[in-house]
Amino acid sequence: MATFSITGAGSSGYPANYPNVKVMRQVIDFTKFTVASGDVINVFSFPAGTMLLGTGYEILTVGTGSGTLELGDGGDPNRFVDTVNQQAAGQKTALIAAMPHFYATADTLDITVATATVNSKINVWAIIADCNNVESEQFVTFA
Repeated sequence: MATFSITGAGSSGYPANYPNVKVMRQVIDFTKFTVASGDVINVFSFPAGTMLLGTGYEILTVGTGSGTLELGDGGDPNRFVDTVNQQAAGQKTALIAAMPHFYATADTLDITVATATVNSKINVWAIIADCNNVESEQFVTFA
C-alpha cells in the first residue's frame, strides 16, 4: 500500500501565499454630521472573494436620542446586528448564525440609521480574509 503525503501538511507555520486575514476598524462620530432614519454609511468596501469572519461595533460614547443603528451590507441592512438603541455603551457583535459570510461579489459593510437621529460615537470592526488569487503549490510525495 502506498502512502501519499502533501508537503507542508502539519507544518507549524503558515505559508506567505495563504489567505491574508486582517482586522479593520473605523470610528464613526455621529455628532460630526447629521443623519436621519434610513441613511446608510458605507464603512468598508469588500472586493469579490472576501470572507467576513466576524464583525460588530462598540458604542464608545452613548447617544442622547432614541435613534437606533443596524449593521449589515447591501443585501441585508441588518444581516449582522439588528436595531440597537445607542443609549448603552458596549460591544454589539454579530449573530453567530451570520458568520462567516462569503462575498462572491463586491459589497460594502454598512451602518444604517434604523430609527430617528443618532448622536453616538461608535467603533466598527471587521475581521476579513482575502481569498482572492490564493496560490499554494502542493507537492505529492510517494513513499
